[in-house]
Amino acid sequence: MKNSLLALCLALLLTSCASVRVTHTDVATGATNPKAIYIRPFDVSDCTFIGRHQSVGEAPIRKSLAPAEFSEALKEELEKMAPTMVLRDGETPQTGWLVEGSLDLVDSGSPAKRAEPFSSLCEYGASHIQIHVRVIDLDARHVVTIDTKDATGTQTEAVKTKGGAVVYEFDLAGGSRGTGKLGSITAPGLSYTSMFDYANAAERIYEALATNKFRFDVRDGPTIR
Repeated sequence: MKNSLLALCLALLLTSCASVRVTHTDVATGATNPKAIYIRPFDVSDCTFIGRHQSVGEAPIRKSLAPAEFSEALKEELEKMAPTMVLRDGETPQTGWLVEGSLDLVDSGSPAKRAEPFSSLCEYGASHIQIHVRVIDLDARHVVTIDTKDATGTQTEAVKTKGGAVVYEFDLAGGSRGTGKLGSITAPGLSYTSMFDYANAAERIYEALATNKFRFDVRDGPTIR
């Protein structure tokens, strides 16, 4: 009986943790070791921005700041792989990886519903986030042949090289799930959820792209025990 109760408590704990997961992958090439990483702030023009974003009047401000807020969270994670920079308007990198995409859904949920009894069991008022991510290797070159005609009408071929190839493209989804009013280290309880969702999504992107992200090969001594 005691073991069954412990297993039930552990199962509830694991299922209620806030998290973001990769839900679909379009491109996966196995590319590794970027020279540098550049983040273009994610597009929010078609983002569904709902839930309790501080107040109704403040929601447009929070939406306008979402690309910058998510970019900073993502920069902090991807710096573990390579030097990382958030691009400003008009900046175009020439080498390394370019990470871009869109925030498709930012639902901050409802603190009032998360405060209800047993809300964590049914995920009342939980936040939700959906993100599309594209990673472009700017050092990959493609040969493009263009058919043209010269001044005399003779058919000619012009060969150009085009920089950049998509090496990863995938979707993420998740949220605060059943963390309820108490929250956790990955969810705020009754406070504003979106910043936590941005951080959770950024961490998941790093984990998806990194090799040996948990450094299982690190040893504290020469002897295998």
